Amino acid sequence: MKTVLKLFTFISIISLISCSPGRSPELKFSVEPINPKPGDEILIYYNQDSTNLSGLEKIECIAYQYNSDLFKVNDVSLNHSGSIWSGNLKIDKEAYGIILKFKSDDETDNNNKSGYVVYLTGEDDKKIAGSDAGYAAAINRWGAFYLDLDRDREKALSLFNEEFEKNPQVKEQFLNSYFEVVSSVEPEKKNEIIMTGLENPAKKNSLNEKELELLTTWYKKIGDTTKSGKFSEELNSRFPQNKLIQSDLYVQFRNEKDVKIKLELLKKFEAEFPGSEYTSVMYDLVANAYRDVGNYSDAYNFLNSNKDKMSVYRFYAVADRMIDENKQPDIAEKIALLGVKRGRSELAIPSERKPDYYSDNEWKKEREYYLALNLFTYGKILYNLEKKSECLPVIEEAVRLTESKDGEMNELYSKALIENGKYEKAMDEISSFIKSGNSTASMKSLLKEAYLNKNGSEEGFDNYIANYENAAKEKLVEELKSKMIFESAPDFTLSDLNGKQVSLANYKGKIVVLDFWATWCGPCLASFPGMKDAVEKFKNDNKVSFLFIDSWERVDNKESNARQFIEKNNYPFHVLLDDKNEVIEKYKVSGIPTKFVVDAGGNIRFMNVGFEGTSDQLVEEISSMISLVQ
Repeated sequence: MKTVLKLFTFISIISLISCSPGRSPELKFSVEPINPKPGDEILIYYNQDSTNLSGLEKIECIAYQYNSDLFKVNDVSLNHSGSIWSGNLKIDKEAYGIILKFKSDDETDNNNKSGYVVYLTGEDDKKIAGSDAGYAAAINRWGAFYLDLDRDREKALSLFNEEFEKNPQVKEQFLNSYFEVVSSVEPEKKNEIIMTGLENPAKKNSLNEKELELLTTWYKKIGDTTKSGKFSEELNSRFPQNKLIQSDLYVQFRNEKDVKIKLELLKKFEAEFPGSEYTSVMYDLVANAYRDVGNYSDAYNFLNSNKDKMSVYRFYAVADRMIDENKQPDIAEKIALLGVKRGRSELAIPSERKPDYYSDNEWKKEREYYLALNLFTYGKILYNLEKKSECLPVIEEAVRLTESKDGEMNELYSKALIENGKYEKAMDEISSFIKSGNSTASMKSLLKEAYLNKNGSEEGFDNYIANYENAAKEKLVEELKSKMIFESAPDFTLSDLNGKQVSLANYKGKIVVLDFWATWCGPCLASFPGMKDAVEKFKNDNKVSFLFIDSWERVDNKESNARQFIEKNNYPFHVLLDDKNEVIEKYKVSGIPTKFVVDAGGNIRFMNVGFEGTSDQLVEEISSMISLVQ
């Protein structure tokens, strides 16, 4: 199933902004006026030629407005004349700058992971205070997550230092992000730098909630429990609903295994912190807890009684697990129908608040996707119950909502078409799925079945399908070629689960696939069946190796945790333990799973964040990457 996405191309924005926009066709990006100010309306120009979006027919633009943090995301409506696209954006008066990305379907141009940056100016036409630091904060965290910016913390530190030297008055706005960067880049100096940075806020007579949270958190992180405790006491006394209290109680809730106690903690939390951002997640986790102990009746009752408090995704997550484990299909059907109903309601009139990091269009697509997941689950149930005619329109709607990009949905849709006697349509749809690369391993046999039923024989089938398979292969290879990079892979030495020291340098002369993962990461685990197939495919190739780097774990005994997980699932993975998260920082990873393909010369040639599609697609993609760097 789809779980995440990313990757892309380059240009230097700083020189372009000073040019006259719309005059030179070779420019990829520019804005008018050339020195935009907060509150202005700007005209954005984008030339898709010489970018990875060249030749594509529909271009979208998303603008991320920032000050000390991301605070507004806008869809920018574009028109075009030839390859030149343009659109207007109203800048918020509170903004320090804007970062833009351009999209066409699943392909994105984010300026070679730097973003297209528009720094805002003052009346003197010089960058306003905070614009560089705001970009540094984006590189450190939110831009890496939502725009796939390169999480270059050394660059972020340089930007922070330059900003604070020129505009020391803005430093306190950025301390949290600045301290995170310092902790990563200069760990030996971090305590001194953080202590110095906290001096001015700590001297204030009247501290606000955000300042108290900062002081409590960072004094604790540098080991000054006296000062941390002092500010924590004041924080809790003056702001009894502060985020740190909520976070601590949420962690307690997550760690509780007993479903009954978990539910009691939820009810108490909800009463004490009405409207908390944690509440919806906690409801989801209670439903999960019922599911995980196999108490499906209570899971249904809980979901039904609290359907407006659950995420739409949760109905799918519970029902789909029940289908996979062949547990109580009657209850699974009820849960799936609840999910479909809730999904339709959220799509039409959302009750949940739009996440700050989504544009309106992105948020709508997410809601469509979650409805599609519930329709898919309901369709599977109908299919398993031999209700093939009822299944067809349900799964057809799911395929339409996902724009035919989910291989598993496409497979079920193909089966339903064939079993309802719609052979010609099945041939058209399946051949399209194969050609676009959104198929599964079963598609070839399904297409053959439809072909045989329509034509009465298999004559000519091999030539017929070869056209689509070749087109899919060519499309994949061309897409991968456009995403090839050439960066030196940082060396590292880590212990594996047998206590052996393993260095990347040991693999010089081999192609190495690095997979950064964690046991709590859903997309990581979803990708592992495909990764297992890939490992087994290359197990006899002594020129290819796979290393699975366990990072960002949230448990105390990381080695035991990883070992139990690998042994339980019988994965043939060579696992390395990045206990201190040093290697994942070296590789500037912004989200997991992230996979790197390192060539025989020790250079990173591919980087892929997240997991989408099917296991078959993952194996094909990794195999093609390996082939391209051999």
